[in-house]
Amino acid sequence: MGVNKVGREVRYIDGVIRNVHNVRKREFKPFYRDLFDADCIILVGEGRSQSALYIGMGQMDKVVRTLVDIDFPGRNILEAAPILEKKHDKIALLVNSGSGETSTPKIVVKQLSEYIERTGTPKFTIDVVVSNPDSSIGRIGKEYGNMVELKGRGKKSNSTNTFLRHGIMNDVYELGSLLLFQKTKEAINEHADYNTVFEKIDAESRVITSIVNEFINSEIYEDIVSKLETRSRITMGGLGPARNVAKMTAIRLQHVKRAIGDEAYLSGPFAPRPRAGDILFLVSWSGETEPLLGWCSEQKKFGGYVYSIVGTESTLSRESKSFIIPSSPVEFYERATFALSPLPLHLVERLNQRGFKLPGYIMEWWHSVTQ
Repeated sequence: MGVNKVGREVRYIDGVIRNVHNVRKREFKPFYRDLFDADCIILVGEGRSQSALYIGMGQMDKVVRTLVDIDFPGRNILEAAPILEKKHDKIALLVNSGSGETSTPKIVVKQLSEYIERTGTPKFTIDVVVSNPDSSIGRIGKEYGNMVELKGRGKKSNSTNTFLRHGIMNDVYELGSLLLFQKTKEAINEHADYNTVFEKIDAESRVITSIVNEFINSEIYEDIVSKLETRSRITMGGLGPARNVAKMTAIRLQHVKRAIGDEAYLSGPFAPRPRAGDILFLVSWSGETEPLLGWCSEQKKFGGYVYSIVGTESTLSRESKSFIIPSSPVEFYERATFALSPLPLHLVERLNQRGFKLPGYIMEWWHSVTQ
């Protein structure tokens, strides 16, 4: 394989799909029932697990809250619990944590379990998705609600070849949880039973595979991998649900870019002003979001490169090098996340072709600060 072409394999996608297929229905059925019956769902996660949860459960036909909402009724779950009980008949605390030991979710589930124990309230359930059912969060979920085991949180490895086979920085779990939450949301919105979730997963698996293969074989993809290996900064941008897609991608890319002396950013006040040679990658279903069009124009004005993933032909698709994922806004953000997920893997492959070795500490450092 020549140095100017990245490989066209994303074998970890097969692992993602297999893990979601292997979720035990006897665990999932009562978990789904809790979410289906709840009139308020509170989302809790950290890092990319949080972004996967927010993308998957966004655009839901229920009251969905997070602890950081401006109008969340308390500084923490203990303050909010009695207020939420007055407003809602059934509240599900929904937690996504691959390790089952993530710091913030671990604190939240402990606080709520103690509140349930102290008050005897029947209004709350704690429903969790974890890779380790014997973890702290997994055990609390089993006692105060329901626990779903989703495989994918494997052992750390310093092998770059292992990264290429299995996904860099535990993408396998995060993407699997995203797919599971996405189809759970869609089934609940349709008032369908839990079996519909697995039917939707089957159908979506084929769509995801097709989209990812089309994207990684596109000229746009080859172009951005070539730009990423240069001395350049990349900023991932989006608003609303697209911001979580951008965040997940920026976190993946920043560890590889830092290892070669560059940076990856999420758009916002801490992102740098554009300069010649920098990369801006925008995510937008409509391709007509005014702030993103402004960022696109400014980037080009200063000699930077602009790429985008959009859901339809639009102003942004015309003003940037764009890949279109035809889909509804409910499905677009999940599919865009999967499409973008191979970028750090193929950047690693390109660097290997050049003889550049990524340091093994990247994986350990990422686990210590984000998971």
